Amino acid sequence: MKTEKKKEKILKVNGRHPDPLWKKIKCKCNHDSIETEYPLIDCVHCKCEKTDNSIPNKPWTIIENTYDKNGQVNGSKQREVTEITLKNCQTYGSAIGWFF
Repeated sequence: MKTEKKKEKILKVNGRHPDPLWKKIKCKCNHDSIETEYPLIDCVHCKCEKTDNSIPNKPWTIIENTYDKNGQVNGSKQREVTEITLKNCQTYGSAIGWFF
């Protein structure tokens, strides 16, 4: 009997900067103590790295309202989000947000 492997779905991410500037900026945090690290000090590298690490990497399911012709909510439906688009920082190339 063959066992089928489930094909894991991949989230498509549009607008990812190919070579962001923040990766070339050296981290200025002192990692010996949490009091000398981002977010307590302003470190561009760590700030940008944190936002890029927060980008989802797997599809997820949302519940959307459905509306009638008068604009009134008449129910809901599930939808799987399989593609997002990033909004990037113009200066450093890091993600500052995303939408689907």
